Amino acid sequence: MDRDSIVRLLFDERVKLLAWIRAMVRDEHVAEDILQEVSVVAVSKCEEIRDARAFPSWARQVARHKALHVLRKQRSAPAVLDNETLTWLEPHWRTYDSLSLSDLKEYLLECQNQLSPYARQLVCMRHQEGKSGASMAEALGRSLNTIYVALSRAYKKLGDCIRKRMAEQERSAT
Repeated sequence: MDRDSIVRLLFDERVKLLAWIRAMVRDEHVAEDILQEVSVVAVSKCEEIRDARAFPSWARQVARHKALHVLRKQRSAPAVLDNETLTWLEPHWRTYDSLSLSDLKEYLLECQNQLSPYARQLVCMRHQEGKSGASMAEALGRSLNTIYVALSRAYKKLGDCIRKRMAEQERSAT
């Protein structure tokens, strides 16, 4: 593939790849640094990358090696996901490779609208406002456990809804 094609693929896969990296390192800034390193490797090896469909998996493998290297260097910060777990997760991540970011956003927005107003408020506070569970509990006058249980239920409902939408999309495509 040529460099322009690789750069386009990197832009298309950026959000999903960054999510993969953040799942490993749990630090937004470190994840961004690793993503930049993966981008440099991808551009430098563009002639070796032959198939755009295989690119997401290839990029995750490069990111995985870079992230594990960073985590080993940081010894004080334990790996959130070990190598065995990452190997186990790879086939599951592949199910999202064919989805565009716009499809995922659309599914998420549709599914968020199915949440109760309280659950939507919690998800918004956590992910748009960046509030911790403790600050959410304090602001809403609820116990921390209540907040965590409600968030867990909201995440489960969102996950189930998104998987359902993906299955519907897959059925209609075949």
